[in-house]
Amino acid sequence: MSPQPSLNGAAVHLGRLPERHDSVVCLLFRGERPVLVRHRSRAWEFPGGHAEPGEGIEATARREAREEAGADLGEVHVDGYYVLAGGHTTVVTHAQVAARRPLDGTFETDEVGEFDVLPADLSWDDGIYAHLLRVLGLPGAP
Repeated sequence: MSPQPSLNGAAVHLGRLPERHDSVVCLLFRGERPVLVRHRSRAWEFPGGHAEPGEGIEATARREAREEAGADLGEVHVDGYYVLAGGHTTVVTHAQVAARRPLDGTFETDEVGEFDVLPADLSWDDGIYAHLLRVLGLPGAP
């Protein structure tokens, strides 16, 4: 197995869950195409965010995908987690889009896009998205 890239000091742990987490991200797909959202004050990213009180991982992934991408999800797969250099812990999930509605402007995203590969203008340049797609065997890594 090749060594994990630098990822700006982040550590990726697949196949298990952390004792606690700060957020959940959903690597979202329509068929073989990654589906990302354009955040109003950043750039392209997969939907995700903090859990509401009492909300589980799958429920958070579904809510964030619905709010940020207008997406209803098929089966949600929980893949593991990553920890950023500063300690922020994010659980990683992935799912297919089952249906989509237009965005209503209520949340922090302006646009939803489907891509053949991850776009160059991502919100973060740490390489975590591309790394996750590669190690999970998901489509869209550059």
